[in-house]
Amino acid sequence: MSKPSQSTPKPEATSGSSDATAGVKSRYSLVTAVFLIMGICIGSGIFFKSDNVLVATGGSVALGVAMFGIASVYIVFGGLTLSLFAARTDGAGGIIDYASRFVSPAFGHVMGIFYTFCYMPSIQAVIFWVTGVYACQALGLPDSLELQMGIGLAALLACSALNVLSPRLAGRFQDANTVLKVVPLLAVGAIGAFAVASGNIGAGDAAPAGRQAMAGAAGLSWLAAAGPVAYSFDGWTIATSIAPELRDSRRNLPIALVVAPLCILALYLCYFVGLSLTLGPGRVMEAGDGSLGLFFSTVMGEGASRLPVFVAFLAVLGVGNGVTLGHARMPQALGLRGEIPHARWVARTDPHWLSPVNSSAVALASSLAWMVVHYLTQRHGLIPNGDVSEVTVSLCMLLMVPILLSAVRLWRRGEAGAVRGLLAPALGSAACLLVGVGALADPARLAMAGLVLVASVAATLVAASGSKREAVRG
Repeated sequence: MSKPSQSTPKPEATSGSSDATAGVKSRYSLVTAVFLIMGICIGSGIFFKSDNVLVATGGSVALGVAMFGIASVYIVFGGLTLSLFAARTDGAGGIIDYASRFVSPAFGHVMGIFYTFCYMPSIQAVIFWVTGVYACQALGLPDSLELQMGIGLAALLACSALNVLSPRLAGRFQDANTVLKVVPLLAVGAIGAFAVASGNIGAGDAAPAGRQAMAGAAGLSWLAAAGPVAYSFDGWTIATSIAPELRDSRRNLPIALVVAPLCILALYLCYFVGLSLTLGPGRVMEAGDGSLGLFFSTVMGEGASRLPVFVAFLAVLGVGNGVTLGHARMPQALGLRGEIPHARWVARTDPHWLSPVNSSAVALASSLAWMVVHYLTQRHGLIPNGDVSEVTVSLCMLLMVPILLSAVRLWRRGEAGAVRGLLAPALGSAACLLVGVGALADPARLAMAGLVLVASVAATLVAASGSKREAVRG
């Protein structure tokens, strides 16, 4: 990749650090950036989706592997594309900085409002609710939505406080939590490899069920497996928000955006293949969401069947902390650009805690509002067989298309190679459109997506108006 000409600098090539990131402390390493991406993506979903993938593929492990590869197109090629932008700017806000610099300031403003006040807080609301779900299961508490939301609220407040009072400790917690989640994925893969080497493969344990299911994999029906795995790869763009606090950001963030997606894909395949080979596709499909519990009890004895609940709890808690770490910095990024009312107050970095305390408070308030929205939609069944995050995630994928395709301009100017400047944005955009449009096909989701998009545009106009008035007074 060639750098932009120093003699004729272009807007995209300018640094975003100058005034925007002045005084921000570089506290995070390349390892934290990689682990943040992995920690956000690797949640509980991968531990409970193998049966769904096998059902969709008719019990075919090979087709399941192919589906994981297809579903990973968004994160792998999206990461390759964003690495071009990350190497050219370390501006606050990450993805919204890319939208503003490489697409247009107006689009970047809308993207920033949506990302900060819809996408990230809605994900937080659902993630911390799921944390409450697994906490209730692990502790044997009543299966009550109110109790689950209460525990989730406590976890949200705890993670928010940790990220404000000790950002470095929050980063270390993210590193440690990611390692804890990776261990069972590698362990399942290793045991599967041992099963193959020893000839003790579980595929024949339930061969009739497997063969019967394979009969339903005719044609392209196996592509339905995209649903169970697509959202297992989402959330990775949140890691770009730590760019100003990442040491040697223009070098390390592009590396993280390439390395982390490939590691995630490798871990997912390791787990899926290992589980399928150890138990056999038939047994995995019959066990459903209990397949990981069956795996533990088969390998370690009946008493280990409850381990998956604790694994899932830790996995989701790590995702929640990672999203909180990124979300806390997004209002500050908007404030640094003057794209939010009371911009100077929101953008301020607390001199004592050396963290964006005011920004974190705004982020927390938006997350609490979305927890109320999530509770109401779940209580009254407003989004059948889904939740609010599925709507905002799908919208985010569609809004990512202009950002990814803007890399083509770099390729045309000779500032990027054909792989990252043409092939990667084309494949990443196609994946975004396929998953984003498909996920919004349901009328309830489409209606909510429309409301969220209209609200984002309206909020952008209000914020722009307020910012102009403040600029006049200032």
